[in-house]
Amino acid sequence: MISLKGVSKTFNRGRPDEFTAVKGLNLEIGQERVVVFKGPSGSGKTTLLSIIGCMAKPTAGRVFIGDEEISSLPDRFLTEIRRGTFGFIFQQLNLIQGITALENVMLPAYPTGCRHRMLKDRAQRIFEALDLCHRIDAKIEWLSGGEAQRVAIARALINDPAVLIADEPTAHLDTKLSIDFMDIMSRLAHEGKTILLASHDPLVFTSGIVERIIEMRDGRITGNGAGT
Repeated sequence: MISLKGVSKTFNRGRPDEFTAVKGLNLEIGQERVVVFKGPSGSGKTTLLSIIGCMAKPTAGRVFIGDEEISSLPDRFLTEIRRGTFGFIFQQLNLIQGITALENVMLPAYPTGCRHRMLKDRAQRIFEALDLCHRIDAKIEWLSGGEAQRVAIARALINDPAVLIADEPTAHLDTKLSIDFMDIMSRLAHEGKTILLASHDPLVFTSGIVERIIEMRDGRITGNGAGT
């Protein structure tokens, strides 16, 4: 499904602070339902997921989704691929205060041209699936941490992506909420989503739903095996 061949990513090229975050990686991600990228801060996990999710281009190497090489495509085409293929759950959630949970969830779908009524119905179904209907009209600043996390999941699902990408999704959650998050990921995996998680949280990478753990350090893959 996703293939990386010799992928590197260097920041600040040609400057004294030049830094290579990802170093010549070769990787194949098939139809595994839940994959965890495990490693300490600075290991390259976030950069790698940004490249996989078409949010950043590699400095060198090639990226394929299916049979299509995407690494050399113009940004406007990458935007369409990203919107149609991937849903993102960010570590800081990046929800917009001052507007409702429903409005936050619908925002990523506006560029698709979907009719407002159909889009709202789709969002409401997602809220129902996440047991969040009672907070659908609440502004973001009124939500608890767990509720905000579920809104972020709903937003990632609004365009019905094949792949969900989550960067340190439990970093700001307590144990119960972390377990609740992984339960939601398990349900989505059983519905057919491929889920890519970057985490150094044992509650994530020791979860029984994880099918593959890719260990990283210093921009390189140091382990590439099955989950627990």
